Amino acid sequence: MVLKAFLSRRSPEKKKNLERFLPDSERLRLEELPSFPEEVTPEGFSNRTILEQVHWSWLLPTLKTYSEQEQNLFLSAIAIQIPQTARSLAHALQIPEPNETREMNEAARSFLRGILSNSLIGPKDRLLPIDYLPPTPLKPLLWLSKKELTRLIDLLSMHDLAAELRQIVETKILKKIYSLLSEEERKFLKTATSRKEAFSLPRLGLERWDGSEESLRLLLHRRGLARFGTALSGQDPDFIWYICHRLDIGRGNTLFKLCSKEESSPEIAETIIQQIEEIVNTLNL
Repeated sequence: MVLKAFLSRRSPEKKKNLERFLPDSERLRLEELPSFPEEVTPEGFSNRTILEQVHWSWLLPTLKTYSEQEQNLFLSAIAIQIPQTARSLAHALQIPEPNETREMNEAARSFLRGILSNSLIGPKDRLLPIDYLPPTPLKPLLWLSKKELTRLIDLLSMHDLAAELRQIVETKILKKIYSLLSEEERKFLKTATSRKEAFSLPRLGLERWDGSEESLRLLLHRRGLARFGTALSGQDPDFIWYICHRLDIGRGNTLFKLCSKEESSPEIAETIIQQIEEIVNTLNL
């Protein structure tokens, strides 16, 4: 993709002359790749802000391999740019909050941030910056917080609950389920119930529900996560990486596994993408 961006800035004649040096297979790959939505610049094409893009929990495994003194240095290195991340990590590590005014030269700060960045994407791997990701209707999700994404996942599960409720005839169970939903969830459930899907996903499993709110929430969230994974399965791998890392490490790793399963049919994925768009637009996320 970088090569395609470089060639797109050459004159047609120069571009053609350069492409002559590529094997036929590489030229074909270039033609199939999507173009960048805007001109690539050296400044924009970097992963310097990657730590600002991820939930703090993804940094914990790396930090736990260091001593408390070294952990303090790492947190001081990121405290100025992302203070909330530094505070959350300090709490999780049970160490004092970093001193944001601690003297540290830029070279040391950059070195420590680089170690953390490499722990996320590898020392040799690189991600496309968000601005240069291929176009997708799901791109607004990249700017949602972990809390907003979790809310979206829960509301997405209302489509699965709607399908399940059609199989339940006992009024007592139906009333109990409705009583445990928020007003917002009941609103989305009503909309989902009015639209029967043209495909069927594995059942929610309410027959195993013990009647508690906690277990119902767990069932719904797992199913919303699975539905979300189906929608993401055909997306660009870098886009999936960003979305998974916006969530906490537990949910993110689960979503990675769901996305890496055998790709769902484009029709099913497209329907769920439309459901996601509807939720985002309705909530003004």
